[in-house]
This record gives sequence, C-alpha cells and structure tokens, in this order.
Amino acid sequence: MQVAGRELQGAFEYDAYEVLFFRSAIGVVLILPIALIAGGLTNVTTRRPFAHLTRNIIHFMGQFGWFYGIAHLAMADVTALTSTTPVLGVALAVAFLGERLTWPRALVIGCGFLGVMMVLRPGMIPFELAAGITLFGAFCYAVSITMVKAMTATEPPLRVVFFMMAIQSCIALALMGGQIETPVWAACPWLLLVGICGLSAHYSMTKALTMADASVVMPVNFLQLPAMAIAGLLLYSEGLDPFTLAGGVLILAASYLNIIWSRRRAA
Repeated sequence: MQVAGRELQGAFEYDAYEVLFFRSAIGVVLILPIALIAGGLTNVTTRRPFAHLTRNIIHFMGQFGWFYGIAHLAMADVTALTSTTPVLGVALAVAFLGERLTWPRALVIGCGFLGVMMVLRPGMIPFELAAGITLFGAFCYAVSITMVKAMTATEPPLRVVFFMMAIQSCIALALMGGQIETPVWAACPWLLLVGICGLSAHYSMTKALTMADASVVMPVNFLQLPAMAIAGLLLYSEGLDPFTLAGGVLILAASYLNIIWSRRRAA
C-alpha cells in the first residue's frame, strides 16, 4: 500500500485525500458482498455508530499523515516515524484497556524504539513539517488501534472494517468537495492495489486484536521498517545507511522475541 501510495502521489499527482477516497471506496465494493455472504445484515449494521464514527475520524487523520509523509519523505523515514505507533499504542493499551506491561513487553518496546531512534538520529537530521505530520498520524493511528481493541468485544472484524471503509470514503469525498476525477487507465492498477492492500491489512489487524492483547499485536508493526527500507532501496534508489540497517536488525529481533515470549506465556 505504501509503494502504491507513492506511485499515485508521484507519477499521477494524486493528493492524499484522493488516495484515501479510492482506497476506501474500492474497499467498500470488495468487502460488502463478503460481509453479506459471511453474516448477512449483521455485518453491515451496528448499535455503536458513534464509536465507529469517532474511531474513523481519528483513523482518517492517521492515514492522512501517513500518505502525506509517503509523498514527501524517504520510505524508510516514513516507516521509522510511524513505527512510534506501537510504542504509543502499548502505553494506551496499558492505560485504558488494563493490559499488563510485563518486563518482556517493555524490553521489546524499548528495543523497537531504540531501533527507530537509530534511524532518525534526533539532533543530527533536521526535523521538517512532513515528519511532524507523519508523527501526528502515528499517534492518531495508535489511538485508533486501541479503540478497535475495545470495540472487538461487541463488533466482529468484518463489521469494523466495513464501517471503516464506508465512513472514510464519505470523509474523503467531503474533503474533496464532492469532485471525483475519472482515473486514467495507467493509475487503475495502483488504485486497485491500494484498495486491496488497505482492506486486507486492516482486516488482518482487527482479527489479530480479537486473538491477542494490543500490546502483543502492535509491535509487529516494527517489521515494516526494514521491509520498506529495502523497498525504497530497490524501487527508488533511496540509500540504506548503516544506521537504518542496524536499527532494522534490532527491530526485527525485538519483534521476533515478542512473538516467542507471548507464545510461551500463553502456553
């Protein structure tokens, strides 16, 4: 989704609102028949409309910050900044969901955060507006994930994702002034990729939150950093410096240990 967003905002000059609209609109088209077949109207109706609306306004701001960063920063830098989401998310899960902050989880979060700092090198690399917007988006995304964890007590994953796509397509359309330009054919594969990846990613995240604590699920996001650093290198010739490489290795190790320790604790 990140690569598709970069292509749409670069080669085709879409803005973040347009990318978010097509991502959500395509998601609605894809998930509606699946939701109806899997559970009928129960997957597209809810008794908690305000919770869905509030969560999706916050999530939309998070997604906007992410796509804005994609258009203005290197892939590894965007992912490093959004890798603060698990750190913030675990803190929110402990504070508002009553999850336990065990020392292994604290160690994992600390290692992940240290890996991000190795990439960012605060004080050595100038801080810019795009980085600030991306960080704000990461905070909004952490709040959104925490809200999803709380909502999964009554809302199944298909319902959460359906309302996400439906509400966010309306928000994006309103911010676009109701004007939708017909996409050129060359952009259609990237738009379809954004829609499919957005839908599958958010369904997977929501389903995972029904199976484990948010403080277990969210640190997996750290894996995006080394993956996107490699993608930036291969696709856009963005340099992969030793700090990014070392930070990525530390993040990978922390994520792996988090999974291992969580399985042992469950056993």
